[in-house]
Amino acid sequence: MIIHKTIFRELLANTVVIIVSLSVILFMEKFVRLTRLFMGKGADLADIVRIFVYLQPSILLLSIPMSILIAIFLTYGRMGTDSETVVLKASGMSFFGISGPAIVLSAALCIVLLFISLYLLPRGMHAFKKTLYETIVRKASMTFEEESFSDVFKGTVIYVKDIPSSGEFRGIFVYRDADNSVKAPLTIVSESGTITSSAEEGLIKLTMNNGLIHSYSGKSSSEITFNKYDLVLTSGLGAIDKTKPDEIRTSELWKGSSNLTAWGIELHRRIALPFACIIFGVLGPALSNRVGRIGRLGGFSLSLSLLVLYYLLLITGESVTKTGKIPALIGGWMPNVFFGALAILFFYRAYRDKPIKKF
Repeated sequence: MIIHKTIFRELLANTVVIIVSLSVILFMEKFVRLTRLFMGKGADLADIVRIFVYLQPSILLLSIPMSILIAIFLTYGRMGTDSETVVLKASGMSFFGISGPAIVLSAALCIVLLFISLYLLPRGMHAFKKTLYETIVRKASMTFEEESFSDVFKGTVIYVKDIPSSGEFRGIFVYRDADNSVKAPLTIVSESGTITSSAEEGLIKLTMNNGLIHSYSGKSSSEITFNKYDLVLTSGLGAIDKTKPDEIRTSELWKGSSNLTAWGIELHRRIALPFACIIFGVLGPALSNRVGRIGRLGGFSLSLSLLVLYYLLLITGESVTKTGKIPALIGGWMPNVFFGALAILFFYRAYRDKPIKKF
């Protein structure tokens, strides 16, 4: 029917606008934490674009369910204010027919989001981490200047005599303080070397060729010659030096979720959030029908309140799961069960056109 197409177009337009807006906002929130890295030397527009693309799956996992609920309340709230819902009911259209476009769109988005969360998300996060390491290495390399000392890495002072256009360092002198990885202070002299990284190992290294290591502790000292030596540098990466659950492919999560709580939480999050789209697609029109003429502003406010409640339940469920008091299945699906029950209740009442009793 033409009316269904009209409602669907308005819903789709609102959803797309909100998804784009929320995606930009969520990306900027993440990007602000990386400002030091990308606004310094070694970063360019291509890095920012790549990071934006790689983070989109994780951002869309949050923004799509939020967007469909807000779009539904904006659309059906406007229809209620303009008395379009009343006219459609008076013309004989059932509530199921009125809410059909919202259910169809939410089901389609659920399928799309399942593909994003189960397939694209881990690949995007892995690529993001790799790009992050590459940018850090490039930035670190570009902070070195010929015939000058650099202390860009904590506890390590590096002198480079010559830096040819190839980027390989020539005439390297290194002083390293004692720390957890080095028991005694040491100095290293090397003919050449380069800064390298390994996202898989979580390391940034200075790989040197043909040199001498001199270490000393108290009255004793030692010298070691080498053809190739990797000096692990401290870069302050902290939280990104280990593989996180969101980087692990879904098939591997499935196998290890029963033994590792964090993996179970991530697995159920990837599945539960897409299905929230369908729940919101059923709840939105039914609740809009219940509250009546709330308009766009009222619909926007109500949808935000519901989203806050949903994510509070999600965070609470995951937090309790981490303590071991409940399994990941219950913690991950608790918000969907609660909102699913509300959706069924309000939809049934709206379909039967009966008012909800006040509690």
